[in-house]
Amino acid sequence: MSQSPSYTFYTYSLVNDHRDDRWAYTGIPGIFFNDAESARRDLLELRRDVESEQGCKWSPMRLEKIETLPVSKECILALLNSDMGAFVKSYEVIDVID
Repeated sequence: MSQSPSYTFYTYSLVNDHRDDRWAYTGIPGIFFNDAESARRDLLELRRDVESEQGCKWSPMRLEKIETLPVSKECILALLNSDMGAFVKSYEVIDVID
């Protein structure tokens, strides 16, 4: 019997976000990517957009790598009934974009 796969995705978040639960729902949906370079490109584009707006100041953002738990019915239910943290096996900050 084969083991269910787990997956690696990339995302980003504010550096100064000091919540105890990184994956708690904040009302702002997360954006996830298949690879680090796509996430980095999106984040750099976001920084350009913010910096181009008069009166707006960029806040440092973390580029993050997450690995999911092996996909199972129980994990999907936990994700649907809880938050993203119920589905995350490991989490790593791989860069900070100042």
